[in-house]
Amino acid sequence: MSKMFSNKKILVTGGTGMIGSHLVELLIEKNADVRIISHNRKIPEELENKNLDIISGDLTDKSFSEVSVKGMDYVFHLAAYTGGLGRTSTHPASTLTPNLIMDGNILESAKNEGIKKFLYASCTCVYPDDEKTLQEEDAWTGNPPEAHASYSWSKRMGERQAISYHKEFGMNIAIVRPSNSYGPRDSLNPETAHALGALMSKAIKKMDPFVIWGDGTPIREYIYANDAARGMIIAMEKYCNADPINLASGEFHSMEDLAKQIIKIVGYNPKIIFDKTKPSGQKRRVLSNSKAEKEFGFKCETLLEEGLAKTLNWYQKILELDKK
Repeated sequence: MSKMFSNKKILVTGGTGMIGSHLVELLIEKNADVRIISHNRKIPEELENKNLDIISGDLTDKSFSEVSVKGMDYVFHLAAYTGGLGRTSTHPASTLTPNLIMDGNILESAKNEGIKKFLYASCTCVYPDDEKTLQEEDAWTGNPPEAHASYSWSKRMGERQAISYHKEFGMNIAIVRPSNSYGPRDSLNPETAHALGALMSKAIKKMDPFVIWGDGTPIREYIYANDAARGMIIAMEKYCNADPINLASGEFHSMEDLAKQIIKIVGYNPKIIFDKTKPSGQKRRVLSNSKAEKEFGFKCETLLEEGLAKTLNWYQKILELDKK
């Protein structure tokens, strides 16, 4: 097992989020000294008793960004202003501008601090609306869909900023594009969550009728949060050449099929209806994992059915705690 992270000081921005909190746990297992930033999201219960350096602030503040990287060896930059289709389409400026400022601040601060390695977490949204299985080089063959253009362009420009810092200043930077992610500690608010989180929220509350946004036909691929975090660690270890790379599962389903799988696991039989006044999103969004497998041997370990069951079990526990 690699000892690259042992006794190293590591900043994880977005460390209270879904993928970020799983990443923090994996780094602690590797004996790293981890710092996370608490901004507008509470510390997950799973991290409360961990030996963490927790600082509070906003990375759009340049001075705070400088403080956050002080004394660090590595930076995993996962923080972003995000949300599902609903939020990004209605709050485009509140999504795009803070992300551009934050990414620029953290890269400049990391460069000035002499950070040894830096990882930038991009996403599947950088790709144009294309129904084929997407290779990394397909990202700039067209514009991303207008429905979430503000977030997509912020991630495209974040990648370009990272590449520029690598080229001009020689920074060791990994850039990863995880598939749509899911897992424990996701936001499951139906109004702001990503599609899969929203579906699970409705199912666990046994909503009937069960409403699916759009027509239910779009095909999506999902990666379990722990797998995405593990892929980021391997990329940081082995692929810091500022070359964007996908982290994908190879499993893909229609939104209707996903809803039915979730409903089956929960164990009830609602009427499914489709709200076609809401956006469906792209028809097909599937990433190729071939490059990550070839370059550093990354493969997902958690199949969708297992991951859904784990996530639903976590959310059920959250609901039970809320009732007490």
